[in-house]
Amino acid sequence: MPAGHTEALKATLEGKGLKFHLKTGNAKWECTVLDRATHERRKAERTDSSSSVSTTATTSSNSSTKSH
Repeated sequence: MPAGHTEALKATLEGKGLKFHLKTGNAKWECTVLDRATHERRKAERTDSSSSVSTTATTSSNSSTKSH
């Protein structure tokens, strides 16, 4: 692949990503291919944002185990 194409592809993957659609039967899927570093950076931004919602798991204290 020529160097110009490689740089253009890299810029696309680091920017908005490469989007494509799949259709199988009645199902439609939208896929986005991103550079791994870009994905991790976006994930960290979502985690650090004030609009992110955190959830906590609760456990029951009255559970028991039985052995046979």
